[in-house]
Amino acid sequence: MTKLTRTLALSIFALAAGTAGAMPRPMDAGRVIMSDTADRDVAIDTSTRWVNVTNGQTVRFDVGGQRFTFVFDAWPSTDSVPLSAIAPKGVTVPDVRVYIAPNPLYQD
Repeated sequence: MTKLTRTLALSIFALAAGTAGAMPRPMDAGRVIMSDTADRDVAIDTSTRWVNVTNGQTVRFDVGGQRFTFVFDAWPSTDSVPLSAIAPKGVTVPDVRVYIAPNPLYQD
């Protein structure tokens, strides 16, 4: 195997491995907004393991006194996301998964 072929093969392998279990980006699930208005308030503590939301919902999260509001506008392929992926920088969250249910208003 030539040096160029080996380098190309390793590059392709690294790229494939890096995207295989890719974490959803926050923009795949929605966006953080600067607002005190929300459809629900959810308190996160050390015993929280998951949160269920509905696509289209605006949720204000309270993580140990640190608050942020997130509008869930998920891509159809995004049905869950780690809370840490959507929390703003500086907000430390425990290992919590957010499950995003389809909005019943948009079901056939």
